[in-house]
Amino acid sequence: MGEKLIYAFKVPKGSSILEYLERAIRERGLKSGVILGIGGLERVELGYYSPEIGTYERAEYRAGETVLEVTSMTGNYLVKQDGSISIHIHVNIATKDYVKGGHLVNGVANPFLEVFLIEANIDLSIIFSHR
Repeated sequence: MGEKLIYAFKVPKGSSILEYLERAIRERGLKSGVILGIGGLERVELGYYSPEIGTYERAEYRAGETVLEVTSMTGNYLVKQDGSISIHIHVNIATKDYVKGGHLVNGVANPFLEVFLIEANIDLSIIFSHR
């Protein structure tokens, strides 16, 4: 096992979460690890896995005049054998009127997200070979 490292950063307002995370993983030369975060979103698309159809059903939420509070964002990342990055995140969002959660399909930060990448420095593509 390799050295474990922790990277903290903010995803700025207007940034696509998944694109920003992929760039951060690539720029730091990371291999695999854990993603944790809290903050706010302008909009988000969540997925809910449907075994009947074998894919994700999707729902989009928009902040409107407020912010979608990210009360919890947790997941993992791995660099696959072909060099592509697989990011798997679940997120809980809240407003004063509701709380929703699911698989993060995409989202846009507002005002920002505080994120930790915890590098495991092991080959998770072997463990999570389904991705």
